[in-house]
Amino acid sequence: MKNVLLIEDSAVFVMGLKLALSGDASFGSIESVASPGAAVAYLNTHPDTDIAVVDITLEAETDGLTLLGILREAFPGIKTLVLSHYKNPAYILRAITSGACAYLAKDSSPESIVTAIGDVAEGKCLFFGETIDSAKILRIFGGKENLEIRKPQGLTPRELEVLQLTSSGYSNPQIASALEISVNTVDSYKERIKGKFGLDSIVECVATAAAKGIVTV
Repeated sequence: MKNVLLIEDSAVFVMGLKLALSGDASFGSIESVASPGAAVAYLNTHPDTDIAVVDITLEAETDGLTLLGILREAFPGIKTLVLSHYKNPAYILRAITSGACAYLAKDSSPESIVTAIGDVAEGKCLFFGETIDSAKILRIFGGKENLEIRKPQGLTPRELEVLQLTSSGYSNPQIASALEISVNTVDSYKERIKGKFGLDSIVECVATAAAKGIVTV
């Protein structure tokens, strides 16, 4: 069962999304908060949350894009997906580089949103829905080849950093120091990387990533 937190200040949108998600038996708890502060407080007490769905235009102390970075550092085990009215390439790029696994427009069909939330919760990335122009996505990532390199494993930018440093021979304490995160957080990122590759060891992940050209050894 996948547990979901909706970070959205539109009560009507939350109601509709909860209704859509409740029709899928693979989802467990579906909770919602209206502000970044409430999101952090909730996640601190609900470590079993699998995915956070974030609106970038929250009318609170912190916007959704900034919140993505906070969630990535504080809760590396939780995956994030952005739902927004905006299709601005700058917003899409910032969301993905801040750790979001997917960026969907709010005019996407309910079915595609529910499917994307479920897929991201299971570690699959990247998704942009059916209403964001594919040519725009390719421009953001520098062409189809660069997008395809990242898409199979759906690694976030920070996961790519951890994997590259690992392939360069950095120990967990050295990675933690280089990225200014804790050793436990490094361990969490490595577990996520292994899950996305479907492999049992980080060494196998490095070898596979090197063969695909994702990292250099």
